[in-house]
Amino acid sequence: MPVPLLLALLALLILLPAALGWALVGPARPWPDEVAGALGLLGFAALLVAFLLSGRFRAISARAGIDRSMRWHQLLARVLTVALLLHPFFYTLPEGRIFLWPNDVTRAGALQLDAGEVVTGMLAWLLLALLTLTAIFRDSLPYRYESWRLLHGVGALLVAVLGLLHALGAGRYAAHPAVGGALLGLGALAALTMIWVWLVRPLALARRPWRVASVTQAARATWEVVLAPVGHAGLGFRAGQFAWIKLDRGPFSRREHPFSIASAPVETGRLRFLVKEAGDFTRGIGALPPGARAYVDGPHGHLCLDGRREPGVVFLCGGVGVAPALSMIRQAVASGATRPMLLLYGNRVEAQILARAELAALAAAGGLELVLVLGEPPRGWTGATGQLDAALIGRRCGAAAAAGWLFMLCGPPPMLKAARIALRGLGVPDRRILAERFSYD
Repeated sequence: MPVPLLLALLALLILLPAALGWALVGPARPWPDEVAGALGLLGFAALLVAFLLSGRFRAISARAGIDRSMRWHQLLARVLTVALLLHPFFYTLPEGRIFLWPNDVTRAGALQLDAGEVVTGMLAWLLLALLTLTAIFRDSLPYRYESWRLLHGVGALLVAVLGLLHALGAGRYAAHPAVGGALLGLGALAALTMIWVWLVRPLALARRPWRVASVTQAARATWEVVLAPVGHAGLGFRAGQFAWIKLDRGPFSRREHPFSIASAPVETGRLRFLVKEAGDFTRGIGALPPGARAYVDGPHGHLCLDGRREPGVVFLCGGVGVAPALSMIRQAVASGATRPMLLLYGNRVEAQILARAELAALAAAGGLELVLVLGEPPRGWTGATGQLDAALIGRRCGAAAAAGWLFMLCGPPPMLKAARIALRGLGVPDRRILAERFSYD
């Protein structure tokens, strides 16, 4: 689905309950109360739609990319939180049946809340504020990501249930069958996403198990993990894509990690991943025993050359971010592609360079122009030095930028930001810059 159409569909779902309310329910109340109702309806509909953006659904991520859909989720969550937290403070009408006008079946002249509706509203309000704050400051919490993710999902579901009870009981517009039905429909959609993520997807993974075929050290603090399918043909994917993998755990485990696939699609059956030691899980990757069970949720990602017609490709990679570039380069070589390729590959020290012999052989054969960049080069180093910054990119990529080449970026967030700025300085439009990241803050 094209990104503009996807955004239009999401916007339509968010606007639907409020639009139905304004079209079907009257008369209008004082403007502050109409603002309060709009903030409540739009904010709550956005909360329910936000579930779709966090479920790793390929209908959404195939075009937009997981990183972009997660940033949409974050932005939408922050905006809807402000709307929902503010909405009760805009009401000016008195509360209670005694203030209702004669024949005021739509409650235009007064608010009407019973004790249960007050409680559900207050609980949803407080829990939503807590949920958003813990998401914003997640890295400062004394919990593992998997624990936070579970609590975040359960908390969001509780907010949705409490909010739905509050809206259907206290909401003037939600009392109309069409508006209430729209909210119930969005609530059912949110619930289905949770069922899919927590039940259906793990059951599907359980039917397609993998095993660890080998774990070998590929460079300093970086390992190559090879997975072999068990009882099935493997995974179809495009060069440059990635997958979430669960290693030495069951399919229902919440502990999973995204890694780019380093093997080429022509290498049927087995999958190769490059894993850098960077946290509690990855620091123990070298001790992973061969034969350990694994589960692969994928493929995901849009960092692919398929369908691109640019005359050449430049890969700007940092550290283990070279993995998707390796997949694309290996696929191009195996398929006999003749499009020129340039790889600018940065690391801090020489011992961190991945697939060095393979890349050097490709460069010697003329299939690839290779530029290795070290931040701390050893004595006698003849390659480039420093960082993948604007100066280096300008020197090495000026001709490619002018010739209309495609630029593929993968690496740590600071490198991605610097590379984008440098490429825009060379006049490269965003449509010729492809990047994907696994950090969404």
